[in-house]
Amino acid sequence: MTTFDIPREEKVKILVVDDLASQHIVLRTVLEAPDQEVVTVSSGRQALKAVLQQEFAVILLDVNMPDMDGFETASMLRSYRRTASTPIIFVTAYADDAEMARGYSLGAVDYISSPVVPEILSAKVRVFVQMFRMNRELRARAAQREELARAEAQRASADEARERADFLAHVSHLLTRSLDVETTLVRILETSVPALADLACVYLALDGEQIPRTSLRFDPALRGSIDSARVQELEMISPRERFFELAKQALEGGESLICRSEVDSVFGWSDGREYEQPTVKLEEVRFHPLLGAAERKGVIAFGVVCCDESRQPAPVVSEFVSRASIALENAFLFSALRDEDRRKNEFLAMLAHELRNPLAPISNAVSVMKSMEPGDAKVMKWATEIIGNQLDHMVRIVDDLLDVSRIARGTVALQRQPVLLRTVVERAIETSRPHFAARSQVFSCEAHTDDLTIEGDVVRLTQIVANLLNNASKFTPPGGHITLSTGFFEGIAVISVIDDGEGIEAKLLPRVFDLFAQGDSALDRAQGGLGIGLTLARHLTELHGGSIRCWSSGRGQGAQFVVELPALIATDRPIFAANVVPLRRAQGVRVLVVDDSTASTESLTIFLELHGYEVQCAHDGVSALAIAKTFAPEVAILDIGLPGMNGYEVARAIRAEANLRDCLLIALSGYGQEEDRRKSKSAGIEHHLIKPADLSLLVELIATRRMDCRIDGRDEGQSA
Repeated sequence: MTTFDIPREEKVKILVVDDLASQHIVLRTVLEAPDQEVVTVSSGRQALKAVLQQEFAVILLDVNMPDMDGFETASMLRSYRRTASTPIIFVTAYADDAEMARGYSLGAVDYISSPVVPEILSAKVRVFVQMFRMNRELRARAAQREELARAEAQRASADEARERADFLAHVSHLLTRSLDVETTLVRILETSVPALADLACVYLALDGEQIPRTSLRFDPALRGSIDSARVQELEMISPRERFFELAKQALEGGESLICRSEVDSVFGWSDGREYEQPTVKLEEVRFHPLLGAAERKGVIAFGVVCCDESRQPAPVVSEFVSRASIALENAFLFSALRDEDRRKNEFLAMLAHELRNPLAPISNAVSVMKSMEPGDAKVMKWATEIIGNQLDHMVRIVDDLLDVSRIARGTVALQRQPVLLRTVVERAIETSRPHFAARSQVFSCEAHTDDLTIEGDVVRLTQIVANLLNNASKFTPPGGHITLSTGFFEGIAVISVIDDGEGIEAKLLPRVFDLFAQGDSALDRAQGGLGIGLTLARHLTELHGGSIRCWSSGRGQGAQFVVELPALIATDRPIFAANVVPLRRAQGVRVLVVDDSTASTESLTIFLELHGYEVQCAHDGVSALAIAKTFAPEVAILDIGLPGMNGYEVARAIRAEANLRDCLLIALSGYGQEEDRRKSKSAGIEHHLIKPADLSLLVELIATRRMDCRIDGRDEGQSA
C-alpha cells in the first residue's frame, strides 16, 4: 500500500477581531495551545489585511466595533476567495433573533455570548481547528496524488517517447545499411509491418518504365480478416485499380490521403475473382508520398484492420515516411551514380577503341612506306590517302570531345547571324551523304517551301542536323530508310529526322541525350563513334533557344528526333560572304617555326619548303628570339607551350623588335579555348590555329598576308 508523508504545521492560526484589548487577553488565554496560535486585531480593516497575509482556521468576530462593525467585516471576508469558506464565530454581549439571522446570512457558523465560557469556546474552536487540519491534510494528499499521477504520466510519456525513438533509430539503422534499391524497399516494408500497419504497399513510377512497380507486405494477423476460403492464398493479395487512383491523387496533391470509403476495393486477389464478402477487410488505408521528383515518383500505403492505440502515432508515421523517403532517394541516387560510373568506363573503353582504330592503319601505312622501293608513286599515294583519312577521323573525335568539354564549362561562343534553314539542311545533308552511300541507305528530304530564317551560328546549326543524320545512319541497317523533314508553326522551325532502324529501348529513352548514355553495343563496334553526338545536339540546340525530343516504340521500331528552333519567314534572303580565298603561292617568304616537338617542326618545315618558303626552326623561346634577330622572319609560327618562355612571351618579345613589328604571328597550339585565343590576341598574335591544323589554311594565311604587303607597297624592293 502506498503511503504519503503529509507535512504538518506546528500551529494552526485563529484570528480574533475585537476593539477591546482586555478581550484579546481573555481569548488568547483560553485558545492558545501548543498547536494553536491566536492572532488579534482591533478593527475590521486590520482583519481584512491579516487574512490577505495569513490563512486562519477560524475567525472570532466581535459584532459591535467602531467604523466597521462585525456584520460589515463578515460580509467583506466572504467576498474574498481566500476566506469565502472560513468559519466565522460572532462574539457579542447581546444578540436577538433578528441579529442572529443576519449573522447566519452572512456566513456565520455560531454565536457565543460574552463573557465567554472558556470550556464551551475552547471546544467549539477545537472542532473547527480539527476540521481545518483535516482539510489541509486532504489537500496535501490530493496534491501528492496529483504529483504522483503527473510523474507516472511523465514516466509513461518518456517510455513511449523512448520506444518511438528506439523504433525510429532501428528504422534508420536498417535503412542506411544498404544503398540497393530493392533491399531498401524490402526493409521499408519489414519495419512498417506490423509496427505501423497490418498491410503496407509501396508504389513506384519511374521514367522509362511504362508500368509502375508495387511491393506489398502484410502482417500474418491479417488472416483473421480474410475470407477463410482464401487464407492459403495470401501471397496473391495485390493492389487494385482503386489503389493506383488514390496513389496518383496523393502524388498530385503532395500530401497524405486517407481512404475510409470503398476500402474493400483497394486490395484484392491478383486473379481478379470476386466473393460475396469483402476480400481484404481494412478499416482505412493511408497514402503517403515518398518520392516526388520528375524522374521518379513514389507512394507508400498503410492499411489497418482496426484503428486503435496499439499503432504508432501520426508524428512517428510522418517521421518514418520522411526517413524512408530519404533512404529510397539515396538508394536511387547511388544507383544512378553507379550507372553513370559504368557508362563513363564504357565510354572510356570506346574512346580508346576509337582512337586505336585509326592508329592501326596509320602504323601499317608507315611500315609500308618504310619498306617500299624509292620512287614508288602508287604506294606513296595509297599510304598518304590512308594516313590523311585516318587523321581526319581522329580530328573529328578530338573535336567532339572538345565540344563536350566547352559545353560542360559553358564556354561555347556562338557566331550569331541570320541563317537560312535551307542552307543548314543542305550543308548537313552534304556532310552526311557519304554515310548513307557507304551503307546503301535510302535518304529523302521533305523541306518546307518557305525560306525560314534562324538567328544562330551556321556551323553549330549544321552540326546539330548532321549529328542527327549521322546517328540515324549509324543505327539503321543497310538498305534502311532515313527521312529529314522541316516545317514551321507559330514562330517555330521544326526539323524532324525519322529512321526505321534499331530503335531505342524504353528504359534508355529518358537518358538518350545524356553524356556517356548508350544502348548495348557489340564488341566489334561496327557502328563506330563515341556516342556523344546526341549530347552535343541537345546542348547546341538549347544554346540557340530551342529544344530537342526523341520517340521510339522500342527495339527494331526505328526512332524519330525532332528539333524545334525559334524562326521567322525570310522576306529578304541573307547574303553570306565567301569565306574561302583562292590558294596563292609566294616564293622566298621567310618563315620561323617554333615548337618543342621535333616531329612537328620537321614535318611542318618540309611542308612549307615544298611550297617554296624559306624556313628556319627553333625548339624553345630563347633560341627563337636569337634566330629571329638574324633571320628577320616575315612569318613566325609559334607553339604556346614552350620550355622557358611560352609562346605569348616570345610573341611580345618579337613585337618589341623594331625590324620585326610587321612579322605575321600565327599560334599553332593544342590550347584552343576562348581564354587562349584572348591571350594570343593580347600578345600580338594575329591568328590562333588548333593542332592538328589545316595546313592549306596556314599556307593561305601566309599568302594572303604576302599579297596585302604587296598592295600596301611593303614588298621587297619597295619603300613603305
